[in-house]
Amino acid sequence: MPLASDNIVFDEDCPELDLCYAIGPIVRFKGKVVPPRTRPTDPFNPEILALMKSRVPQIQMETDILGGMPVFKDTLVPIKRMFDCLLAGNALEDFLRDHPSVPRSTAIAVLGNEATLFYEDISIAMDSAAMPSSRPR
Repeated sequence: MPLASDNIVFDEDCPELDLCYAIGPIVRFKGKVVPPRTRPTDPFNPEILALMKSRVPQIQMETDILGGMPVFKDTLVPIKRMFDCLLAGNALEDFLRDHPSVPRSTAIAVLGNEATLFYEDISIAMDSAAMPSSRPR
């Protein structure tokens, strides 16, 4: 395996170096390279979304519901709201009391599924992209 200090020469048969793969990790799904997303609003590979929907059926992410923000299925409650509530030190019961449309079993299933982190990362990225930058004038 070449080291970073090795002087590598590319010949004419070598594909052009794509810096996005040199900077970030290469993600493969079913043998195909998945191009990196540069913005939170960039679309996801439909095959990856289908896999995640099968792993966490309690979450839905549709472009016509809150702009594609991951929400609890059949509600308008973003999953990020539950994580924000829990990170603030509140109990799950406080969240469920404030959001009666989310069934307790659904909230517990989402918390117990590690694939939920996929959706939580999306929620955080979308939320930070929507916030205006606070630059001093």
